[in-house]
Amino acid sequence: MKRISGLLRFARNDAKRIHIILQKYDKNCITPEILILLCPNNLPMKHRLLTLLAIVFTLQLFAQRGDIVLCEGFYNPWLEEGWEAKGDDWVVWYLSNTRYAGCKAREMQMYPDMNFEGTTRLVTPIVELDKYDYIYFQFNHCLDATEGDLDARIGIGISQNGEDWESIWEDTLWGPIIQSKYLLLFDMEEWQTREPQFSLYFTGHGAYVQSWYIDNIIIFAAKKNKYGDMEDADMNGFVASKSTVTPLKGPRAGKSTHFAKMKKSRNRMSGVVEGKKKWWKRK
Repeated sequence: MKRISGLLRFARNDAKRIHIILQKYDKNCITPEILILLCPNNLPMKHRLLTLLAIVFTLQLFAQRGDIVLCEGFYNPWLEEGWEAKGDDWVVWYLSNTRYAGCKAREMQMYPDMNFEGTTRLVTPIVELDKYDYIYFQFNHCLDATEGDLDARIGIGISQNGEDWESIWEDTLWGPIIQSKYLLLFDMEEWQTREPQFSLYFTGHGAYVQSWYIDNIIIFAAKKNKYGDMEDADMNGFVASKSTVTPLKGPRAGKSTHFAKMKKSRNRMSGVVEGKKKWWKRK
């Protein structure tokens, strides 16, 4: 009985360890290599079996929450297949060996010419949403710019063919953006029968913007009935009340704020969506 109790205690502690590790690596995608590392070769066989069972159990919990349908950390010195940067000769996208967005080096850097005026996009591969009702779109970023109205906006677009884009979230720029992680919730019910592409875009003038750094783009998809209704989604499907921004630097580092609770442009990280209307359009 003592031996069984000891093994159960070992498995329970190991499950906690695995769960913590998986949570840590979720932001960079869980790979087979990471799972192999979770089960060391120097353990006795019975302990290894218990560890494997704990891994399976933990992964089942993750699977119940949903699926990661896209994950890109820009670790290679080239864009992976399906990714594309679209713009014109007045803007440059390239993989920079920096970490201004708060993740591991490398990251995407957009550098607009001061004469740039228009829209430029970082486009994802096709994402299959046939069995999902909504997505969490997560990305880390940092904007190097001057203070004040930049006459520019950033946003997320969605397209069926990679050419005709519909904006599902947009943020007016009122100065630089510190290292931040955005976690945005979207109702995707009308896109279930399609295979869309997403894009992070910059639109407006480039005169007051030095660079936009982007990293760790993750799309997490799940069924709506596991997370309640989406009645507070706006006309584009964006759910402000369940979307957050987390600064990675400064006095509020690590403290998430819901978009629906932000105050006008006082928050330099967002310009922002409050409920169903953007504050600058309110009367």
